[in-house]
Amino acid sequence: MSFFEIYYNQLVDNGIIDPQLALGLLGAVLLLLIVQLYYYLGVYGRLPRYRNNRGIDPQTIPPPVSVIVVARENSYYFIEHTLPLLLGQQYHQYEVVVVDCSYDEEIGLLLNEAAAIYPHLRLTRINAQPNYEHSIKLAITVGIKAAAYEHMVFTTVDSYPTSERWLSLMAKGFIGGNVVIGYCGIEIRKGFANRMIRCNRLATSVRYLAAAIRGRAYRGISHNIGYTKSLYFAHKGFNHLNMNIGDDDLFIQTIATPTNVSIIMNPHATVRQMQYGGLGWWHAMRKTLTYAFRYYPRGIRTSISFELWSRMLFFLTAIAAIILLPPWWKIIPALFLLLRLLIVELKIWRIGKRLGERKLAGTYILYDLTSPLGECFLALSRRLRPNRAVWR
Repeated sequence: MSFFEIYYNQLVDNGIIDPQLALGLLGAVLLLLIVQLYYYLGVYGRLPRYRNNRGIDPQTIPPPVSVIVVARENSYYFIEHTLPLLLGQQYHQYEVVVVDCSYDEEIGLLLNEAAAIYPHLRLTRINAQPNYEHSIKLAITVGIKAAAYEHMVFTTVDSYPTSERWLSLMAKGFIGGNVVIGYCGIEIRKGFANRMIRCNRLATSVRYLAAAIRGRAYRGISHNIGYTKSLYFAHKGFNHLNMNIGDDDLFIQTIATPTNVSIIMNPHATVRQMQYGGLGWWHAMRKTLTYAFRYYPRGIRTSISFELWSRMLFFLTAIAAIILLPPWWKIIPALFLLLRLLIVELKIWRIGKRLGERKLAGTYILYDLTSPLGECFLALSRRLRPNRAVWR
């Protein structure tokens, strides 16, 4: 008699009305666990041990770099606090190109004062036009044209490098590729909302970093990304010019190949985005930025959605099995839940350590349980109440 026949008879002896349903639930839990392990051990499995410098001569000198950042209205904090961090990077040859489209004379004066102190600060300005607001893509293009060097790293006024080695580490990525994808976390603050937002940023970044390592890069992040000037102009600049988004994902899908992308994973190469609100602010921002998801290749959309749906179904079927199975057999789905939890926590801890994210283990358990529902709510919100800020 096989194991399954013995198990089936035990279910009958314990009074289960429909043993086939119980066995089906347990089989479904096991199948969904295998799917989840495929993602966390297979798809994301290379991230903790990934090294970008393998096969590269350590004596190779990285190229000169132009750091490009667009300054818009209310950029006073950037000029006072972040700009000195960009200008104080420990790198042998670089410039910082600030595109001033703030339409603010005082900001212009402050930038001119900084340029008089720092010779490697280059300024370019977009003048105001009546009844017309220049797009971020146009501003970045102006910065690219003003850049003196072929290799460019892009960041934003609402983010800041966490180390003086940030630029040197990002620039090393150009030794092995024409596109450099870095990591941007959320600034570390007190409070539950901050930890949940940081968990979301980490989980999202894990997906696109893992895809890039496997030669299927589909996005980076505008706060910490780089590519070459010739690559930009070879593809005639940004696509989807009717949208205010897409410069770090839809455009990257155009220029990235399986062999021209470098991924930088180092705590000293991490930048931090400032947090301006709580979960509501984060939801509103993601509602705008994730609108581009519908234009992703079908394979990418399927892979991301399948992981989320399989995770939700795994939790639901495991809970159902725990409720319906006899007392002794409840241990099996409970062990499956525990096994997945331990593997996910270990992987996220190891990946987070590579990216400078720490002390998120406890919060990540809650995020892991609730994020499929959160993503469903976000998708529904995009459909029912589209954000006009996406379009020009």
